[in-house]
Amino acid sequence: MKRDDLKAMGIADEAIDAIMAAHGKDVESHKTAVATANAELDNLKAQLTEAGTTIEGFKALKPDELKAAADDYKAKYEQAQQESAKQLSALKFDHALDGSLTAAKAKNSKAVKALLDVNGLKYNEADGSILGLKEQLEEIKKESDYLFEGTQPTPKIVTGGNNQPIAEIPGLAAWKAAGFKDGPPKE
Repeated sequence: MKRDDLKAMGIADEAIDAIMAAHGKDVESHKTAVATANAELDNLKAQLTEAGTTIEGFKALKPDELKAAADDYKAKYEQAQQESAKQLSALKFDHALDGSLTAAKAKNSKAVKALLDVNGLKYNEADGSILGLKEQLEEIKKESDYLFEGTQPTPKIVTGGNNQPIAEIPGLAAWKAAGFKDGPPKE
């Protein structure tokens, strides 16, 4: 969906802005879902490869060694699950933070991120928001408002009209009636 397509349909600029904002939220949520799915897929592929290697190693072990190896593998699996969960959480946080900075109209999200206290922020799984971000952004806007787009609407440039006189010059109608086309004769 492009802004030009909506303008061609005759939709007002304010409505286009609202439509593009809603569309942007949908796109960002889909990007987050795809990135999460890809990260999960990569983790599962790595775990499957490791499991296959471990199973082949189990074939050569004796029963006592097999039990010890199974316990070791179980501990490695649980650790891998915890690391995977941390990576997914970090990925969701990063996507939510980027989306929030875009919504706050940050001109350069990397510069704004550098000014944020990331340890003071928390990702809300329920609605995908970042807790504590609003307060930090307000403080940054006070100190460094140049990092954000202005809230004033862009001025509209008005082109010239059809060069019609605004007001009639007093007495001009009498001069025209007397036969002078553009007013009194110039000497």
